[in-house]
Parts: sequence; C-alpha cells; structure tokens
Amino acid sequence: MAASLALSAPAAAQIGPGGLGDPSGTLPTPQPPGQGGQPGKEGPKTHAASGGESPAQLPTEAAQLPEDPNAIPEEVAEVIGSDFDGEYERGRTAETRRSFYGPYYAEESGSYKFQTIFPPLWLNRTQGEDDASLYGLSYYRRRSPKVDSDVVFPFFWKLRSEETFTTIVGPWMHSESPVGHDNWLAPFYFEGSGEDGMEYLHIPPLLTFHHRTARDGFSMAGPLFCNWTGGARCDSRTADEIDFGVAPFYFYGRDDRSEYEIIPPLLHYYHYAEKGEEELDVWGPLWMEHSRAGGVFNILPLFWHNWTGDNEAHTTLFPLFHYGYEGDARTIATPLFVDHIDDEGAHTFATYLYARHRGRTELDMFTPLVWSYRDADINLERTLVFPFYYRNVSNRSDDIALFPFYGHFERHRIYEEHWISPLFRHRTDLTGWETDLFPFFYMGRENQSTHLVLAPLLFDFASPKSRQTVVFPLYWRFSDRNSVNQLIGNTYYYEEKVSGGTEWEFHLFPLFSYGESPQGHWWNFLYGLAGYTREGTMAKMRVAYIPFELSE
Repeated sequence: MAASLALSAPAAAQIGPGGLGDPSGTLPTPQPPGQGGQPGKEGPKTHAASGGESPAQLPTEAAQLPEDPNAIPEEVAEVIGSDFDGEYERGRTAETRRSFYGPYYAEESGSYKFQTIFPPLWLNRTQGEDDASLYGLSYYRRRSPKVDSDVVFPFFWKLRSEETFTTIVGPWMHSESPVGHDNWLAPFYFEGSGEDGMEYLHIPPLLTFHHRTARDGFSMAGPLFCNWTGGARCDSRTADEIDFGVAPFYFYGRDDRSEYEIIPPLLHYYHYAEKGEEELDVWGPLWMEHSRAGGVFNILPLFWHNWTGDNEAHTTLFPLFHYGYEGDARTIATPLFVDHIDDEGAHTFATYLYARHRGRTELDMFTPLVWSYRDADINLERTLVFPFYYRNVSNRSDDIALFPFYGHFERHRIYEEHWISPLFRHRTDLTGWETDLFPFFYMGRENQSTHLVLAPLLFDFASPKSRQTVVFPLYWRFSDRNSVNQLIGNTYYYEEKVSGGTEWEFHLFPLFSYGESPQGHWWNFLYGLAGYTREGTMAKMRVAYIPFELSE
C-alpha cells in the first residue's frame, strides 16, 4: 500500500541535519541560489553600460551599524570551538513528498532525495550530483564532483577530497595531493611531504625522526641529531643557526653571533662569542681563553697564566712560584718568601720569621711575636711583643701594657685609664671618673650621677632626680622628686607630695602605725585592734577591728 504525504517538516527517519555526509570530514560547499536551487531557474542578471560602473559598486545609502556590534549570530555560535562546517541539505524546494511502502521510506524535494529500508540496512541520499549510500551499517559509498568515499568500517577507507586521494587499509595509509603525499604504517613508519618543501620521516622503532621545510628542520636517527634554521638541509655552510651531534660523544652549534663545540670523551669544550671576540677552549687540563682585553693559558692544576693587554700579566707554577705585574706594581711569591712593590713604590718583603714594609707607613716583624709599626704622618709608633708587652705613642694617644700586671691608656685631654693587675681599674674622662676593684667594689661619677657598690652589702645610685640605697639586709631607701620609700629593720616610712601638702605614714611592724595628710591623720594599734582616723570633719574609731563612726 502506497501513501503519498505532502508535509513541510523533515521526516523523522532523516539522519542528522546533513543526511549522509562524508566520514572523512570533508563536506561539499553549499551552492549559491540559482545553482543548487530550483532547476531551470536563475537569478536576475545585471549588465553595466560600457565605460560605466557596476550598480553593485555604487553606494545608495549611508552604512548602518547593527544595534549590537559585538553580538554573535546563532549559526556562528553553534560552531565556535568546532572544526565542523556543517553540510546543509541542498536542492530542496518548498514542497516535500514522502512515501511509505512497508519497510521502505522515501522523501523527495526538488533535486533532493532520501531513501531507506527499516531496519536501516540501507540508506541513500541524493543532492543533485552528490549521491551517498550506507549498506548494512558497514559499507559507505559516496560520489560527488568534489568528494568520493568508499568505506568498509573499520578496515578499508578510500577517500577523495577534490584532488586529494587517501587510502587506508588497517594500519597502512597512503594519501596523495598536488602538493605532497603521506605513507603511514602505524605505529612503525610515517613518511610524507607537503607545501613549502615540507617533508617528514618518522620510524619510532629505530628512534628516527625527521621533519624539514624550505627554511628549517630537525633530524634524529638514534644518537645522531641535527636542528637548523635557514636552508632546506642540515648543512653548517648554509644554515643561519644549527645544532648537531652524536649524543653523548659530540655536540656542535652555531648562530650568527656565537659558536660552541663539546666532546665529552676528550673533556673538550669550545665557545666563541662575537661580543668582545671572547673565545674559550678547553681540552682536559688545558684551559685557554682569549678576548680583545686579554687572555688565559692554564694547565690545570699546576700552571696558570693570564694577561690583560700589555700592562698586566700573572704567572703561577703551583705551588712553587708566582710572578705578576700590573703597571708599575709587581709581585713575586714562593713557598719561602713574598716580595711586592705597589704602583706607588711601597715595598713589602715577608718570610716566616721576618717581614718588612716600607712605604707611607713602616712595619717590621721579627718572628710572629715581635711587631713594630710606624706612621710618620701622625707620629705614631706601635710596638707589640706578644703576649706580654704593648706600647703605642702618637699625637693623639699614649698607651702601655705589661700583661697581666699593669696598663695605662690615655687619649690626650679626653680620657686616662689605669689598670693594676686584672682586678684594679681607675678611669677619668671628660664626664667623670670611676674606680673599680673587681668583682666587689665600684665607685664613680658620670656627669651629675654617682654610684657606689660594695657587693653584696652596699648599693647606692644617685642622680639629680632620684636615689636608690640598699644596705643589705637592714636598710632600703628609694626616693625621687615626689616620694620616699624607706625600710629599716621592721620599720617602714613612706612620704609623698600631694595636693595641699605632704602625705606620710610610719609603721612599726606589727605593733603600731601612724600617718598624716593635709586633710587629717590616723593611727592603728595591731592593725585595727584599736585605732582612730580623722579626715576633715569625719572621725572614726576602731575597737577590736570594728569601726565606729563618731562624726560625719
């Protein structure tokens, strides 16, 4: 039984918005109206007069900006983030005819036609000259002017996209196009070529990887490698920048400003930099450097030689000899002595037991224990016989020490200090004096402050604002400008300046206490067994620690 239906909605049996497309991902380009639309109908044609301009090129009105220039059309937003262009049904007209013949379904609209048999063991879609079929959900066939496909999933793929032909059989793939080709046998072999002289060859089991263009490339075959820029091949004569080698035995690299070479088995390193014409060349213990400023020649670790221009050079034969000069200065050093003359003519000579310096200052050393130093500019003479004798005389000071018995240190008109043995010290200076007998006795003055300590019995510290005195353990007195606190045995006295006069109190522990203030006075016997307080007009007495108010 046949049923002819005229419906405007697409049939539910239609597969996807584009019907049966190309599994290779290459889709035909939609045709403009008049070519893929209604057969036999063409759009209106416009002809320009001779010598005139095309009407389409003449502005007719001011350009109008969209309301929201940043708005993204829905059809564009749907494909953002995807490489799928979308294959739209072509050749449809306003009328669609659908037919059902048992398991057979067909749909036609203009030059568009879709057919299938349920269950979908066969599907066919025709769009003008584009015909695609799927048989048994395993074989796909398509023929069109730009795209051809034969696919037996998943074993065999034969595809054409315009002038590009691709064949895939299992792990083997071959592709050809006007600009190159590809041959793969995954995962063992990959080879191909493309535009701009591009070619590649990868053989992972052999650690072989090669890729190059007309401008650069990289090649590796096991330990061999080469990476270059400038030119189509690995050639140090033509490349602008190149690095190649045989790891880990040899490495070489060069660019327009520098060059290097490394041979690890021979302990060799070479580097050249155009800036300053700096060059470093190392062969095992042989170390050589050269630049515009100077150079280095070393045979490590015994021989060292470096120079800077014609004015400075140093040579060392370790550990036996060193000689160097810089301008008018020179140095000679051996294990037995050092001799040095600086650029101002000062001369220093030193051995283990004797040293001598003559220049602006003078120094003599006899054995490491006796030293004599002189500075004529400040009339300074300093002598040291370690560790017993020290003498220092100059325009500013006069010091002498006979360790450990006597010491005198003086800075003229500033301070003077005497030591007799390590225990007695007396010092005077611009602000006061001090006499100490360590570790018991300390007495002195600093400006208007004094101190006296006879440890551990007497401590007395006085200044214009306060004084603290302790005669341990009976007497304690602390005073300042406003108050006095004094403890003598079992008596305590306190006095403080208050508004209107002085407030004081006296305690004879634990029997009696008495105190006065500008407002009155008070007394207690045994801390309240009996007592009396008067403050202004208020009077109070205590009997057996119970207070009784006498007046308000």
